[in-house]
Amino acid sequence: MSGRIGLFGGTFNPVHIGHLVVAQDILNKLKLEKMYFIPCGTPPHKVGSDMLEARHRQAMVKLAIKDNPGFTLSDVELKRKGKSYSIDTVRYFKEKYPESRIFFIIGADILPALHTWKDIDILINECEFVVMTRPEHDTIEKKVRNVGHFLNVRDVEVSSTEIRNLIRAGKSIHYMVPREVEKYIADEKLYKH
Repeated sequence: MSGRIGLFGGTFNPVHIGHLVVAQDILNKLKLEKMYFIPCGTPPHKVGSDMLEARHRQAMVKLAIKDNPGFTLSDVELKRKGKSYSIDTVRYFKEKYPESRIFFIIGADILPALHTWKDIDILINECEFVVMTRPEHDTIEKKVRNVGHFLNVRDVEVSSTEIRNLIRAGKSIHYMVPREVEKYIADEKLYKH
């Protein structure tokens, strides 16, 4: 592949329509050939008992994106032992697709902690960061320079935390996740406690 590829990582605990909508927005706006959804293994910045096993998070992403030819699942971080660092993931894709431009997708909420990432000075030069912003967050762009592209994406008010809480409360998550993901969560009895 020699083109433009996006790397969209996260816990995806669970993947929801917000993830899918912003990923499609970015794919369209940046004219990407592929958007890779990369469920993280052991993220250095998010540790908690609320995290589902990798196999469940991977299965849900696979179900959520199966009908979109622009979306692809990568298990590169799930296969990695120990903590998973973005620098290693970007280098993996650069080696696999040396002719491609790599766009690394992050949320604007990540920016304040970006300086704490492993080898961030190197990482910024290894790929093109795409910072997902909302129209009301335009001031963020003025505060941070040399990070990459700032892209306004749709504001979809859905969060994985909210979904987990609704499930625990016995309430519906209909329309918040793709139907196949909703069925998988129910069949596997996930997030019940």
